[in-house]
Amino acid sequence: MRNPSVTALTLALLSAFSTTSARAQEELDLALQPDTAAGYKLNYEEFEIQELERTSLRSRNALIGTSVAAAVGLALVIPASGQCDSVQVNGEDQWKCTRAGDALLGVGSPLVFGGLTGALVSGIILGVRKGKLRRLNDSLAYPKARAVRWDERSSRLVF
Repeated sequence: MRNPSVTALTLALLSAFSTTSARAQEELDLALQPDTAAGYKLNYEEFEIQELERTSLRSRNALIGTSVAAAVGLALVIPASGQCDSVQVNGEDQWKCTRAGDALLGVGSPLVFGGLTGALVSGIILGVRKGKLRRLNDSLAYPKARAVRWDERSSRLVF
């Protein structure tokens, strides 16, 4: 052993991380268990609704975060465009920017492209999850009978 204090610090950190991950796993296990506080177990549809609500909230937060990233990137790219000029070099048009313009474009462009891509993907995922949730709620709202009845929510005949 070269340095006992380094060994002690390493052991302390390992024990701290191992207990933290165990607690996180316990919380995850508790979150995934059906709600039995009301005295009944959730059926599959209720569990699926809770899961879709949880994941749609996460998708919504991702959509908001990526949209903000795109907006921040756009706020950096727009002023950078004023610091760039078209210059002819050997008969070809080239863009030359100041150092500040290069820095703003270097930081803003990835934010814009990444933010727009993330917003597109998370928006699609959010729409799919909300659609599944809507269809599941609609299927649970009506009885399974095939009789024709008037649906007050959609103002139409339902078979």
